[in-house]
Order: sequence, then C-alpha cells, then structure tokens
Amino acid sequence: MKLQIAPVLLGMMTCSSIPFVFAVSSAQAADFTFSANFTNGYSAKGSFTTKTNAPASFSEISPGSSPFPTQFLESQSLSIFDSTNTLLQSGSSVINGISNDKFFRLDYDNSLTANLPTLDVSTETPSQNPYYFISNGVDPSGNPVAFGSTSYNLFLFDKITNKSTFLGDTTGIKATPVPEPSSVISSLAFAAFGFGFAFKRKLNNRTASNCPPTNVAVV
Repeated sequence: MKLQIAPVLLGMMTCSSIPFVFAVSSAQAADFTFSANFTNGYSAKGSFTTKTNAPASFSEISPGSSPFPTQFLESQSLSIFDSTNTLLQSGSSVINGISNDKFFRLDYDNSLTANLPTLDVSTETPSQNPYYFISNGVDPSGNPVAFGSTSYNLFLFDKITNKSTFLGDTTGIKATPVPEPSSVISSLAFAAFGFGFAFKRKLNNRTASNCPPTNVAVV
C-alpha cells in the first residue's frame, strides 16, 4: 500500500481556501537620498541613513566639536560634481554613528515638501583638505546667519587657511526615502495572492468535483 502524496498536495493547493501571508518586519531605520543643482553648473548627490530610534522628523546638531556620536543618524555621505558632471570629491562625514564634521547639522521634517529645512553637510573626512560643504546657515560671503535665512550655498573650504570660497547656490533641497526591500516583497506578495485568487476561482469551477472531502485520508 503506497500513500498518494502528490495528489494530496495538489488537492491542498487547488482546493484550500486559506491564503498564504508574508510576514514583513517593521524596522524603523530608513535610507534617504537627496540631490541639488547649483548655479555655475555645480551639482550634489547625497544620502543618509537613520538609526532605529530615529523619529519620523528629527534634528541632528553638532555639539560644536568633532568627532561626536550622533543621536539619530547612522551614516551620511556627499558627492560634488562640476558642470561636466565630473566628480570633484566624495566624503562621508558620518560613519557608524560618528560624525567628523564639527559644523554638521541636518533637520528632516517629513511633513514639509522641502523636507530639509536646515542643512549643513560636507565631504569632510579627517584626511581631506580642502573639502566641500552645503549650508543654508552661511551666506555667500561666508558669514554665519540664521539657518533658513539664506539659500543653500555651496562652498570649498580650506582647513589650513580657514577660508571658504563660494561656488553656487540653490533654493531648495529635498530628501527622498529609499523603499525598503520588505516593502517590495510585500507588494509582490499581494500581487501573487491576487493572481492566485483569480486563478483559483477559475480552477475551482473545473476541479471542485475532484477535491477530496475534508479529513479524509487518501491511500
């Protein structure tokens, strides 16, 4: 006597009314990208990743010295390009929750269209000089001003001479969340379930009479 395993499995696949559900994690850490086109042909591309304890909106502010442990950011990087889209410099001023930029500031407000209302980020690394920075708390003359009272200005800063050179400006910079892989999987799961449900309705019309009664063993 042999168990007819394949027919039973097929019957379960074609006759069962229990849907298959994907379990999706809900980690709070998130990835963001941003970009900007400045006057004089310069452009920037950047990214940042929040820690798992970061709220939907937050403000990361340097205590005025570096290096320092960040409160909400796990990493942050910036790349600057010239008018021919040639990379001038890249740097990560926040790595593994530690910032090397004593001027660092990044406010993220997800309720705003321009969701980076306050920004001071750079390509600074311990070994990189000069380096580039973007700030809406420093005016084109290089003078500190109230954040948001000036455009987002791009500078080249020399740590040895302590001088900044204005390169260009832009009126707004927006950060875009990067979709989590789990969100993509979830979407595929719902799509697969929808297809399976439609296919099952057609299949049930043809196979209902062939479905074994519940709790009946097939041998």
